[in-house]
Amino acid sequence: MKSCISKIRELINKPILNSLLSQDHKKWNLMCGSIDAIETTQSAVDSYVCLDKDKLSYIGPHLVIYGLFQALYVQQDSVKNLCISIDISVPKNDKELKLQYPELYEIRQLRNKGIGHPSKEGKMNSTHTMLIGNDSIELFSYTETGESSYPKYKISDCIEKQNQSLCGVLQKVIEKMESIEKEHKDAYMQNKLRDLFPRDPMYCCLKIVEAISLIEIHKGTVQESFGHKISFALENTKELIEAIERFDGEINKRGLQDDDADMAIVRIEMRQSKYSLEKLKEYFRIGSKSPLNWQDAYAYEDSARKNILDLIEHVKNLDAEYMSTD
Repeated sequence: MKSCISKIRELINKPILNSLLSQDHKKWNLMCGSIDAIETTQSAVDSYVCLDKDKLSYIGPHLVIYGLFQALYVQQDSVKNLCISIDISVPKNDKELKLQYPELYEIRQLRNKGIGHPSKEGKMNSTHTMLIGNDSIELFSYTETGESSYPKYKISDCIEKQNQSLCGVLQKVIEKMESIEKEHKDAYMQNKLRDLFPRDPMYCCLKIVEAISLIEIHKGTVQESFGHKISFALENTKELIEAIERFDGEINKRGLQDDDADMAIVRIEMRQSKYSLEKLKEYFRIGSKSPLNWQDAYAYEDSARKNILDLIEHVKNLDAEYMSTD
């Protein structure tokens, strides 16, 4: 069980899959809550497994066993909800559960009869009494027609049966998550995000710095001798802005959300670099009429350059993630 939960957590924390799964906030919240519940109920089950059964009578057998079977019951519900959150079909009622997962149905009924509704159950007004032994339960059931039964269950066997069944279901969840990620990667892996940006962004930045230096030297006056360099800097500024806009459109097309921490950082780098570049574009476009001085321009260039270079590193990592088959 622990290995299945660990694998699922590993998958949903992968940047691409995280972004895809978190698009539907209702299902995402159900998924995260279900995983947490599966993990915490497993912790309760593990506590029972590690318990010295000879000391059960001193601890309080009813408290322990009631808590254990409630944990098993909640764990089943949590696995079911996890399946629902990722569109995996589940039994709709007890009849389907009994047919598809008889061992889970039996454990669920044991909890209901012995713990959930011991005094009255169903139309037959059945009553149940539970006798707790050392790692065992004997369930005495009586109906109003006089029928009775006395099945005995080994608790560790119940735990093992549930563990095997639920691990099989969780494996389906893992396979579904891997399938979602693979299908998305296959659709986009050949379209490199890095190709949306200039091959050498530093060259663009150097041309911008060169133009700012010329404006500083000539006190904001654009002369014919270097006017073309100002125009060239303006074109490089526009090119970087357009690259960011293309990248923004592409990640929106791919459905990559800001819920993932890495994508949130990417969005910040995009906004900050684009803001600085827009200021520089205005600075080069109107020259001496700009409210910015050359020191402002240097500061904006420095901010834009750092954010663009960091952004491109994240872009490379995203491309690598799309190529990854792990």
